[in-house]
Amino acid sequence: MKMKRQNLHFGFLNVGHLLDHLFMLIFATVAALALATDWHMSYANLIPYAMPGFVAFGICAIPAGWIADKWHRHGMICIFFIGIGIASTATSFANSPLQIGCGLFVIGLFGAIYHPVGIAMVVQGRVKTGMPLALNGVFGNIGVAAAALITGIIIDTFGWRAAFLVPGVISVAIGFSYVIFTRVGDLESLYPNEISS
Repeated sequence: MKMKRQNLHFGFLNVGHLLDHLFMLIFATVAALALATDWHMSYANLIPYAMPGFVAFGICAIPAGWIADKWHRHGMICIFFIGIGIASTATSFANSPLQIGCGLFVIGLFGAIYHPVGIAMVVQGRVKTGMPLALNGVFGNIGVAAAALITGIIIDTFGWRAAFLVPGVISVAIGFSYVIFTRVGDLESLYPNEISS
């Protein structure tokens, strides 16, 4: 039973890594395939609106890691899934470049949580860390590789707003599933160095 919970937990972390990179790259495809036409702006003029999100994605990893150490890693991963999902869903309602830029900033803000927290959880309590890190890295790379394809398919099928909305709703659902997972069973077996709240 403990092994099954650990494997399921590892699965959550892997999906989180995939979503983290996917969310950060949605806009590049949306701008190329839809917004340049819909908003009558060149791709070169649209891309700068993604910059604040990438800055937040990098810099905010520092406070995210600090908060995780002071509070709970599993709590931060819950915030990651739900927060980035809500941010992406909200971005789907943007009606101007400024609004979408603000949405991308918040996506980057929540996206910054994953690497200092999720990867630390991947190796937490393990003696051999090479393969878990490798598998987790594969999922992150799948997120990078599949972002354009998944986003393009959603745009062609439902429109550019759905490209933010669909992954957003999925991430929120996964987040609440993770909340339930962390509230049921023996948390100490998954987070031996943390104190349950």
